[in-house]
Amino acid sequence: MLLENKNVLLVGAATGIGLSVLESLLREGARVTVADKQIELLVSNTERLAHAYPDKFACHWLDLSNQEEVTERVEVWQKQCPFDHLVCCAGMLHVGALHELPMEVVKQTFDVNTFGVLALMRSVASSMKFRKTGTMVIVGSNAANTPRHSIGAYGASKAALHMMVKCMGIELAPFGIRCNIVSPGSTDTPMQRQLWTESYGETEVIAGDSSQFRLGIPLAKLAEPQDIANAILFLLSDAAGHITMHDLRVDGGATLDN
Repeated sequence: MLLENKNVLLVGAATGIGLSVLESLLREGARVTVADKQIELLVSNTERLAHAYPDKFACHWLDLSNQEEVTERVEVWQKQCPFDHLVCCAGMLHVGALHELPMEVVKQTFDVNTFGVLALMRSVASSMKFRKTGTMVIVGSNAANTPRHSIGAYGASKAALHMMVKCMGIELAPFGIRCNIVSPGSTDTPMQRQLWTESYGETEVIAGDSSQFRLGIPLAKLAEPQDIANAILFLLSDAAGHITMHDLRVDGGATLDN
């Protein structure tokens, strides 16, 4: 993947997809600045990696809901090591109908999933523009393109994020900077399990539910976090050197590549 000694800012790596991305980056020889709001969980879950890859990554606290602080912290980190790549796996999900969720909850969802990520991208863009190189891969969702019951705030925040990533991509293309999206479907992560109940779990997700207008998963399995990590590493690499503004769907066909 040619990521040896590349400097990567990875946000949202305490669990799930982000943790798999971290491990993959380290295997490829990258140097990683890792940030997450769940700093204690991040440190705990990466203890094994710290022993296996000493001095190859550092953990930091970061709250995407505070965009000014995001900008300040990223600028400090960039002065220590300009980033070749940005990967953002962070996000939040509130379950509830859009016509019933408190407006503050909807705003909070957008603050993290949309505006917080925009602040990240803007913060690394200046240095990348100066060096005329760089790659950003942002984890979106297949819910950004397909309406879903009870996760409307999440889907809407991701839909706005997708368009912002594509617009940033066209604006930054003259500087040699690529901006892409990876859109997971149902993936075996804590966020996915948050949606499950005693009567609704992995089997039902795979089979689909016509009453919820869900088609199910044609490949008949959930994605593993590593499946998403593999797609992210591809888009970071020179193998994807002519790909930008792309939304790579990794959902086992669940949205029929809508």
